[in-house]
Amino acid sequence: MRDSEWSDDSLGMNRRISRRDFLDGVALVIGSAAAGPLLGASPAAAAASSRPGNPGGSGYPPALTGMRGSYDSTFAIAHALRDGTFWDHAGEPRPVDGPYDLVVVGAGISGLSAAHYYLRDVNPKAKILILDPHDDFGGHAKRNEFTVAGRTLIGAGGSETIESPGTYPPEAFQVFDDLGFDLTKFPSTFADPTFYARNGAGGQATFFAKEVWGTDYLGAGGLGEIPAEAPLDSAGRNKLLEVFAGDRNYLPGLTPEQTLDVLRQISYGAFLTQYAQVTGDAYRYLLHATAVFTGVNVDQFPALDAAASFYPGTTALNLDFTQGPWPGLSKTIARFWAGGGDDIEYQFPDGNASIARALVRRLIPQAISGSTMEDLVTAHCDYSRLDHDASHPRIRLSSTVVRVQHWPDGRGVDVAYVRGGTLYTVRAGAVVMACWNAMIPYIAPDLSDAQKAAGHQAVKYPLIKANVAVTNWRPWQRLGVSKFIVPGGFWGSAYLDTPVNIGDYRFPTGPDDPIVITLWAALTAPGMDRQAGARQGRTTLTRLTFADLERSIRDLLARTLGPHGFDPAADIAAVTTNRWAHGYARWYSTPFDPFWPTGPTPADIIGTPVGRLTVATTDQANHGFVDGALESAYRAVQYLATLH
Repeated sequence: MRDSEWSDDSLGMNRRISRRDFLDGVALVIGSAAAGPLLGASPAAAAASSRPGNPGGSGYPPALTGMRGSYDSTFAIAHALRDGTFWDHAGEPRPVDGPYDLVVVGAGISGLSAAHYYLRDVNPKAKILILDPHDDFGGHAKRNEFTVAGRTLIGAGGSETIESPGTYPPEAFQVFDDLGFDLTKFPSTFADPTFYARNGAGGQATFFAKEVWGTDYLGAGGLGEIPAEAPLDSAGRNKLLEVFAGDRNYLPGLTPEQTLDVLRQISYGAFLTQYAQVTGDAYRYLLHATAVFTGVNVDQFPALDAAASFYPGTTALNLDFTQGPWPGLSKTIARFWAGGGDDIEYQFPDGNASIARALVRRLIPQAISGSTMEDLVTAHCDYSRLDHDASHPRIRLSSTVVRVQHWPDGRGVDVAYVRGGTLYTVRAGAVVMACWNAMIPYIAPDLSDAQKAAGHQAVKYPLIKANVAVTNWRPWQRLGVSKFIVPGGFWGSAYLDTPVNIGDYRFPTGPDDPIVITLWAALTAPGMDRQAGARQGRTTLTRLTFADLERSIRDLLARTLGPHGFDPAADIAAVTTNRWAHGYARWYSTPFDPFWPTGPTPADIIGTPVGRLTVATTDQANHGFVDGALESAYRAVQYLATLH
């Protein structure tokens, strides 16, 4: 990641900006203590960890910069559980408050909505505790805030859009009604889709980085527009032009059903290489084309799904779209098929963090004021109210659950968790495991061997979403673009924030105003199966320091925008990298999963309730969209209702 000719000084690595206060998500003042034993931390570290806004012990979590997402201290205990070393010196947990009617493990959208459903459908007076290892709620729906020149900028640190809500099941869509959301206001009132075009930045560009292609080259056009000067060999360029033209059937002479039979048996990458003869530079160019949407590369993405999604090379195949969705499609693609043309992406300024915030406001009104979509975005969250004696329910952050086990008589559940270096336990009438399913086998001994094996298969795909606050976006206007992609690069794309005005939150009005730039990186390694690729990508990701990531961001922006007036040392006001080592949920498909579509799937197996314990989250829904979080939480709570 250091092939640049730009020095640290010229990139601004030695300039003092707000992210210098935190390193890898941990306040520098307690950094040495955080690196110590998992339990028995120093008194100062334990005290700091117990306060709102952990791990820094102070501050407003959405405004913390540096390494966010899953920072080191959020998964250290989980890794010790995985490695079988945690209980060697853990001792006995200390009983604390409670008992609770319900404990929810995980404060993401699944966990928050499970608490909402429980109060709405089971017991409106229930005593509920929600536990989460992070210092903020929302799970992958994270909010990043910046202040530049006295102006508040808000970006999405993870889950970003409400995609095609017309495809949502009723129980998921009902949550929006409960929260007072009127999604029709996005296209009609809040969103401004022509903003960049009106301001001279409506195009896209493609950046060929020298570490991949031998030379740096930035050309106009997106993925399917191949500049004549691009550093591709002639065969590769011609093949890409042919594939993107979309008028050649690479499976000639087959009936529609025979074509589907071929597609069900191969990956999209295999289709490109074996049938479309996409090799060399052309294949390298397309290798990561599916990664931003799915977390996996073309050789790990099903050809059947690619054809249903009209990916390059599939648009002229002899296929029948009138009788779909075709058997074997993944749940996600089949869902979009049934969407009836609803392809609008509804997005708050902070992405789906606003859904999490709205759920928190519904659960704990004293923490977030207001009652409408319009006042939600700029409402301040009082984190001291989340786990207050007067709070109902309670959200206890910086708390990593390490064991969930039924009482001997089966009439309740003990939940042990670590907070501030101390091991605690609470009692609950029931538990919803709204956490990463891959962790459940290590913390829920009551599960069957088959369920634990299913949990081990819930491997998520790693990714990074970085938000960079800059003083202006004039260089983008000079280029005439609001986005560029980087084929084969570490960062797959960079783009200016989505124009949304809602309530008192105002999007920048012109190119001399500060703005947020977002960069995406999907790290699943190609050339191996999806599970192994995810693990290798996760290893790569966790070895990168914040300094590594910051330098690569500054370097990329300097090389692309520098010739157009961007000064990385002067123009960058703050950097936040949201590292999601466990990012996109796995979704099942042919030919990779022999149990698909007939089942039972790993999600079906681990999702089978055990006594007073049941499972939610997008893992359990086997797709990574908002409705998966909502529908799995609804299903879990409806089971618990039968026990009440």
